[in-house]
This record gives sequence, C-alpha cells and structure tokens, in this order.
Amino acid sequence: AFGVALDSRRRASRVVPGMSVDSAWLLERETQWFGKATRQTLEPRLLYANTLYRRQSNLPNFDAAAKDFNFDSIFTENAFSGVDRVSDAHQLTAGLTTRIIDAQSGAEAMRLGLVQRYLFRDQLVTPDEQPLTQRFSDVLLLGSTSVIPRWKLDASVQYNPDSSRAVRSILSARYSPGPYRTVA
Repeated sequence: AFGVALDSRRRASRVVPGMSVDSAWLLERETQWFGKATRQTLEPRLLYANTLYRRQSNLPNFDAAAKDFNFDSIFTENAFSGVDRVSDAHQLTAGLTTRIIDAQSGAEAMRLGLVQRYLFRDQLVTPDEQPLTQRFSDVLLLGSTSVIPRWKLDASVQYNPDSSRAVRSILSARYSPGPYRTVA
C-alpha cells in the first residue's frame, strides 16, 4: 500500500548522517595552439564523501534508481537518484580535466578528462542490494572537440582496470549548419 512500510507500519523514517567535501580548482594559462592564441585550463577535482550505513530495505522504494555511471554522476555522494535510498559511502573521487579555449571567441576547442573513485570500505546500500567490494571504480575517460567548423565530436570510455578492457564506449557527433539547426 502507498505510504506503508514493508513491515506494515503506517509511518517510517530514517536519519542517514553524512558529510562531504568537494574541491575543484581552475588553473589557466595563455598559450598557442596551432599558431592560434588559446587558453589552456587544468581542472583537478576531489570529492570526499562519508555517509554512514543505515538499513533501508524495510522502507518502500518508490523513486530510487541507480544513477548512470558517467563523468557527472561519479562526483555525487549518493549512487541513487530519488530520495528513497541513500547509499552508504566512504569514498574519494579524483578527476582531472583540461580544456583548450579560443582566446578571442571563448569557444571550447577541445576537452579531455579522466576520473576514478576509491572506496575506503564496502558499500552495503546498492541498487541491486549486493555489497560493492571493488575498491577502485572503473576509470572514465572523455574527450570532445569542435576544431572542425560546425562539427562537435564527443567520446567517452569506461575502462575496467581489473579486466584490462573497455566495458563501455560512446561516440557522438553533432553538425550545426546554422543557428537553431543541429543534426545529431
């Protein structure tokens, strides 16, 4: 029934204490790229999160689902979307991004990034309810460029260091022949 805990209580609550520290820096330098004035950035980022374990399997789950594993979601404290589940976490996520930006227009010509997460302890609240014991996450690599006029190319690779192979890769291209017109 809607709003009733799995053990037939009419009310259920939980308190899940946690804390996180997110540190992102932006370092820039003026440089030349193929003879053109550019600005290169170096953007290191660290996210430390520590959320205590609280059993939640006795509570209904209406809207919590696993987040997709990507460059944005790896920098979040909770592995779930929605509010019905809060993942326990004691983790450090480290990433590095660099960009080449046209000094005159401010347009991004190229972006490269690398990120990985380290778990200090097993994660018990998981989408499939199986403990996550893998200390190092897969490595995420991304790249994008708009060097070719009117074209934007994006690529990302999820690399598993344990199996020494890519487990997922995405390549996309967008063509914009003019304002408000895009073919993807």
